[in-house]
Amino acid sequence: MKPGKPCQHCTAAGCAIYPERPEKPCVTFKCAWLREGSPLPEAMRPDRCGAIVMTGRKWHGVEVIMVAPTGAEVPEETLEWLKAYARETDTPLMFRENRFRDGQYRGVRKLGYGPRWFVAAVKNAIEPEDVFRI
Repeated sequence: MKPGKPCQHCTAAGCAIYPERPEKPCVTFKCAWLREGSPLPEAMRPDRCGAIVMTGRKWHGVEVIMVAPTGAEVPEETLEWLKAYARETDTPLMFRENRFRDGQYRGVRKLGYGPRWFVAAVKNAIEPEDVFRI
């Protein structure tokens, strides 16, 4: 699976191999919406909101809410809800934009929402996946 390309087993009815799906990542991974006691409403289900939300994640030692779009970007309505949730829980939000050129995936851009120090840290972070060769 790659950004912008759904799993080959994904169908309109759901996972075509659900009973036999692989342990990693399918069985072990649980997005925030699936976790027991999740505060996320039904509208934040990944196939409805266009994003996969992960809570309790660490970024450079800071607990953050991480969000991966199911397409190129997190839909604006979803992002606005997540920003409000981040403010309410006082948890920085980190989200991604998938970069495509000529229909091909070219990498990811990381963005942050939260206190000034957090936004500056995200903005100034250069990681291996942020560097591209020409």
